[in-house]
Amino acid sequence: MIATMNASDSKLSFAASAGTPYAAEAAAEVFRAGGNAADAAVAAAAAVSVTEPLMSSIGGGGFALVRDSDGSAELVDYYDAMPGKGLPDSAFGAGGSPQSVTLKYGAGVRSIVGGAAVSVPGSLRGWEMVLRRHGRLGLKEALGPAIRLARDGFRLCRTSGLWFEVAREVLTLTDETRRQFYKGDRVYREGEEIRFPELADTLQAVGESGADLFYEGDLGRKVSSYVLGMEGILTERDLAEYRPVVREPMSVRHGAGEMYTNGPPSAGGPTLAQMLRVVSAYDLASMPGREYVTVMAGAMKLALEDRATQYLDGSENGTVAARLTGEEYAKVQRRRIFEGFGSPHTTHLSCVDADGLAVSITASMGYGSGLVVPGTGIPLNNSLGEPELNPKGFHALKPGERLVSSMSPTVVSSAEGGIVALGSPGASRIPTAILQTLVNILDFGMTVEEAVLAPRFHAEGDLFAFEAGSPKADPERFGRVLPYEEPNMYFGG
Repeated sequence: MIATMNASDSKLSFAASAGTPYAAEAAAEVFRAGGNAADAAVAAAAAVSVTEPLMSSIGGGGFALVRDSDGSAELVDYYDAMPGKGLPDSAFGAGGSPQSVTLKYGAGVRSIVGGAAVSVPGSLRGWEMVLRRHGRLGLKEALGPAIRLARDGFRLCRTSGLWFEVAREVLTLTDETRRQFYKGDRVYREGEEIRFPELADTLQAVGESGADLFYEGDLGRKVSSYVLGMEGILTERDLAEYRPVVREPMSVRHGAGEMYTNGPPSAGGPTLAQMLRVVSAYDLASMPGREYVTVMAGAMKLALEDRATQYLDGSENGTVAARLTGEEYAKVQRRRIFEGFGSPHTTHLSCVDADGLAVSITASMGYGSGLVVPGTGIPLNNSLGEPELNPKGFHALKPGERLVSSMSPTVVSSAEGGIVALGSPGASRIPTAILQTLVNILDFGMTVEEAVLAPRFHAEGDLFAFEAGSPKADPERFGRVLPYEEPNMYFGG
């Protein structure tokens, strides 16, 4: 969804893209009120947490990649952390029997829900840091549109309606959660009006008091007490000691584009960079369709194998990424591609203004814990319950340690002065969705709109999934083929 503004003074030009039109318009509203792309991006992130409530929340976290007008860039990491500070060893592991569900999404997604899956959320402190370092306005102004949407109501958009249906079992986990997301005996559907008055009150209080209300005040104590009561391990100390981290983003070049993306300890950006390095040796634009898919799907499959097996320790992920994104390793991967393979829990938004400030934010609450903190309207994440975020196993990290993510907010610039800010939801499909969009722009010369709307495919393990209209893969290379007759959020946003 895109909201654009143009005026006779080019410095007032602005563009925003988000998962719902409400969030894009929230960004435009805050820009009109005197903000810049950073203020607008936080406003959109807050509005998304209301209008895509199962994909983003102040009970979750994310990453903000900021490319300044002078061309410099930084990554604000406000992703979830492992909780449990001050608790005995016996508190970890949920008694060995965490509550597991299988979501009917794609080829099926296994997820752990409930209190034991809730990690330390970083959204509010992350938004405050983005505003403090790059914005013109404060948290109160940025949260204004989201508060109004939560209080006055909005009509549920298509993607949220789809996810409500996918998650309907999880949304019955508690009476409080059911009260928020069910209309009678069923979940809310696309086009129906929905309100979150308690969440509006919470956001208004945070806007007036600042993020410390959530991390060190009464609100944080209420959140921690509820999670602990639901057999979770989120303590008041976890919240009080949580801090966003400013990191140097990963720099990657492909064709005419110089890009910044989310680097270690996260794995999404390095996985994207690994795929781009592998495919950079081929003239993709002139390849026949079947050969093109072989190269792209091979790069996806092999990089995602490494994503699952190599990025196990956040402190070592920088060294791992340097090896896996190097040319020597890429040569090995290219040989493997042609030798044969062998047998919205997340959301994204981007804002760019005419001064050259670009902000790309990917946010997530996992697939959702099924918990809403009573009296607050805050849905809580289940990031500890997502296997790909916890390659060492359930509750295996040390308290305070950052989870490993596939989120890859990216900003690309060219020598001609063009800027593209992009990213995607989709777990392991995030890097592959961004890969295809970037190749469409940089190799095939598509416009941004054409590149985003083009049919996509995804290769992982023995699975090849594809949208109608995309090139087909050699069926002998995959054990499972999953066709989609129309565009689907399984392939990203």
